[in-house]
Amino acid sequence: MRRTKWAAMAVAVIVLGAAGCGTSDAGTGVAAAPVPTSPRPQGTGPLTKEVVRTDLDTSAAAAGVPANASEYARVPEDASAGSPRSCVVGFKGFGTEATPVDVARYEAVVGELRKRDWQQPRDRKERKGVDDGVIYEAQVVLKQRGWTMVAEYRTAPEDGVITLMAFEDVCMKKNGADAGPVG
Repeated sequence: MRRTKWAAMAVAVIVLGAAGCGTSDAGTGVAAAPVPTSPRPQGTGPLTKEVVRTDLDTSAAAAGVPANASEYARVPEDASAGSPRSCVVGFKGFGTEATPVDVARYEAVVGELRKRDWQQPRDRKERKGVDDGVIYEAQVVLKQRGWTMVAEYRTAPEDGVITLMAFEDVCMKKNGADAGPVG
């Protein structure tokens, strides 16, 4: 079943990719502007984990955040069915010397998530240095179609880190409302 879903997704990506390539109608040889498409299905039902994973990965990439730490991405995949960890999709992008992660990049990620219809029901929480007023930690909660996400920025380690943790609401409730993402 899982291979069938991936095969169908691959065909859709190829078809959509081919539809976006080519030349303009005028036949001038100038490439046509890409048409933005939403990766999520139309409707009001809950999103799938695959759509949420795509939202996290593409939002971070569009904001210039380094790729998801591979050991972090595997955590929910390694979770046993019915555990709180099986309800989570996560992303953790560590800044590097070449690509540091800062508040501006964090704000860009949150902006990209909002473009993907994630709603922010309350204000951002942040902590600032007492002496310099520099933000060293920021957190916002986002919601969309059966999911709650916590987007967080921290200055430590040295080059910063952005963490995105999305929790499937029904799954978390079913597996214990007080359960945390790591079981």
